[in-house]
Amino acid sequence: MNEGIDWFALATAAAALAGPVVAVWITRMSDSRKEVQARRMDIFRTLMRTRKMPIHQDHVGALNLIEVEFAADDSVIKAWKEYLRNLSDRPPVQANELVQADFFKRRETLLTKLISEMAKVLKFKVEQMDIFEGNYIPQGWHDEDWEQKIARKGLIDVLSGKRPIVIQPYCPSQGQGPYPPAPRVDNPSINAESS
Repeated sequence: MNEGIDWFALATAAAALAGPVVAVWITRMSDSRKEVQARRMDIFRTLMRTRKMPIHQDHVGALNLIEVEFAADDSVIKAWKEYLRNLSDRPPVQANELVQADFFKRRETLLTKLISEMAKVLKFKVEQMDIFEGNYIPQGWHDEDWEQKIARKGLIDVLSGKRPIVIQPYCPSQGQGPYPPAPRVDNPSINAESS
C-alpha cells in the first residue's frame, strides 16, 4: 500500500461533512423560490379577483406590492407604471359620457395588460380578453356601494353645514292603528243589563 494520502477516504470525509450543508442550502433556496412564487401568485389572484373593483382595499394593497415582488420583471414593472400613471389622472368631469367612457375603458385596458404581463411571468395561461371581460360582481354589491356613497355624502353635507336635517311633526291618522278594531258585540242580554 502506498503511504501517501488516501484520496478516496478524504473525498468521503469531505462529502460526509459537506453533504448535509449542501442539502440544507438547496432546501433553503427551494423554499425561498416557493415563497416568492406564492407571494407573486397572491398578488396575481388578488388583482384577478378585484379587477372590476379598483378602489377595493385588497386591490390597492396588491398594486402597491407589485414594485417589491416583481422588481426583477421589467415587463410587469413597465405595465404597472403605465397603469399607475393613468390612476393618477382624474376622469374628465365636464366631458361628455363618450369621453368619460373612453377614459375608463383605457384604464381597464391598462389593468388588463398589467395582469396579462404578470400571468406570463408566473407561467399562467390566461387570455387578455378573459381578463378584460371576465369577473362577476353581483348587482347588489354595486347597489350597496352606491347607497353607501350617497349616505356618506349626505352625512358629510349635514355635518359640514351644507344641508340641514329636516324635522317635521308626524301624526298618524287616528282611525288607523297597528291593530284591527275591536269586534262589535251584539248580545241583547248585555245591552239589557246595562240599562
